[in-house]
Amino acid sequence: MCDSVGEGRLSPWTVSDLTTAERALLTGFRQWFRHGTAGAMAAMRASFGVAGVPSSALLPLFALLGTFAVTNAGRPAFRCPTCSRVGMDEMAVLDALAAMQAGEGDVTSQVFDRWLPLVALTMATDSARELADILDGARIRLPRRRPARLIALAAE
Repeated sequence: MCDSVGEGRLSPWTVSDLTTAERALLTGFRQWFRHGTAGAMAAMRASFGVAGVPSSALLPLFALLGTFAVTNAGRPAFRCPTCSRVGMDEMAVLDALAAMQAGEGDVTSQVFDRWLPLVALTMATDSARELADILDGARIRLPRRRPARLIALAAE
């Protein structure tokens, strides 16, 4: 049973709507926020293996996620690992990585700026760039879904 009740706004997407690589990254985010690096490592390696994501992507992903843990910053709302729905914050982080792959680092910075102070923001953006480069090298492209636009439309 999902224990994500009240954890952020839902996006229009479900986990089944995501690409294999997006599902692997989302699983990694969710596992890491629930169980930390040690507790999430096995699940992340397994989901990355299924998606064809190189294991070298783990280090920049841990560095990126670690910026949310070591700062006095806000944290994106991540749902439980078994939840079939995808939250707006989760989609925003996935889209920030897709934006970095598309050469739109400014969009990535704007997304992370919601939660992170300047020094952590710089570290997170550098980690996202490294992760995007690894995904590019593996010929894995994350689609732009632009959840930030949906948030703005919903607020109007």
